[in-house]
Amino acid sequence: MRDLQTSAYEARAVGVIDEKIAPRTSLINVVAIITGAGQGIGEATAKLFASHGAHVVVSDLDAKKAEDVASQITKAGGSAIALAGNVMDKDFGERVVKAAVDKWGKLNIIVNNAGFTADRMAHTTDDATFQLMLDCHITAPFRIIRAAAPYFRIKDENKRENMAIVNVSSTSGTHGNVGQLNYSAAKSGVLGLTKTMCKEWGPFGVRVN
Repeated sequence: MRDLQTSAYEARAVGVIDEKIAPRTSLINVVAIITGAGQGIGEATAKLFASHGAHVVVSDLDAKKAEDVASQITKAGGSAIALAGNVMDKDFGERVVKAAVDKWGKLNIIVNNAGFTADRMAHTTDDATFQLMLDCHITAPFRIIRAAAPYFRIKDENKRENMAIVNVSSTSGTHGNVGQLNYSAAKSGVLGLTKTMCKEWGPFGVRVN
């Protein structure tokens, strides 16, 4: 296994993924948006989803990284498109949801993974930096979720499919961390966002974690 860049397809082929521990889950024809998918956790998630049959919107701030990951997926036999953009842009939520629906006609899964840190002690943190963390980690996921409402709040149970939202938080949000007041506050907010969405959209069969 070369490194985390090795695709999920290759991992299954060489037996790296143990089916007893991580049983094969069918995501065939499921449409997923994954933000921050140009590298790291987001990239690995995009490749894993695609290996299970999902159509993936590979979203990242870096256009080249998004395109590279989408290309790797399609070359390996998966289905993906790249979408470059800043999740903090006011129209990003509408744009990324539209990209998924225009391409595949629906949306089933959102993985709000995009994020970054701007570490500094509380007394040296300016308003702009603090707000930046909130905009990226709370406001951006909220806007994507809001834009996806028509495709998730389906009243007819017979028309519902596999629907889920995953909001990536951090131990900094649950326990706090020195030098990460802004990041910790933002990631703690992600937990509140997630719990509330569970109560609001759970009745529609949407899993929110």
